[in-house]
Amino acid sequence: MTRQRIALYCAVGVLAYVVALGATLPASWVSRAVERASAHRLLLRAPEGTVWAGGARLYAKERSGPPLELGELRWRTAWTGLLAGKLATDVAFGGAGRAMHVELSPFGVTIQGLDVSLPGKALASFVPALETVGPEGVLRVRSDSLRLDADSILGLAQVEWRQVRMSRAPGLDLGSHVARLRGGGSKVDIELGTLEGPLMLNGAGTWDPKTGLRMAGSAEHGPQASPALAQFLNAVCTEYRNNRCAFRFAL
Repeated sequence: MTRQRIALYCAVGVLAYVVALGATLPASWVSRAVERASAHRLLLRAPEGTVWAGGARLYAKERSGPPLELGELRWRTAWTGLLAGKLATDVAFGGAGRAMHVELSPFGVTIQGLDVSLPGKALASFVPALETVGPEGVLRVRSDSLRLDADSILGLAQVEWRQVRMSRAPGLDLGSHVARLRGGGSKVDIELGTLEGPLMLNGAGTWDPKTGLRMAGSAEHGPQASPALAQFLNAVCTEYRNNRCAFRFAL
């Protein structure tokens, strides 16, 4: 047997070993990747399966108390995407009717068919300032297609916050509202609106990695609104008059 043939057999053996090892990488690797990518705001518990096909329970980490359970996350990854230099995965979350399609490459992430629902309490994990009021209700995040690169965000998305409630103000109805997001590169334009309820919300702003979130707008109610709503706006707004609260903030 020639040296060339021996070297070829060794190379094939090493390649087969690497492929077999990669095929059996445990799902816990996905857990660690999710935690790092979310700056440890999201946690995956009880992982099962492999990095190619598996599932786990998704939690949002809170500053106080136990993590908040968000739902079950399941994934299935196609090997064929590796030939094109990307990792293509179908991800199903909670009770979503269909899985979203996620493609990872060295240049960024593409998400198609995003449609997830989360408890409103999860907002406090990403916006700590809201923890003091105790956000409740239901969040729904939707997008047909998003592209996230190192320095840009491309695509349209919509974040609905339905049945908005605050645990620190029980019985207060704040309605249902929406934030429409447009990623056009290095910044995201945001438009606020109202879906239903006694509180009318209007506003606009932007987000970018350097300056953060900047928003301005108003929240107002009719003369027939409950006294509790008027008292709430008067307490949280520095500019409240004629049933209207003007706001401006930066985070």
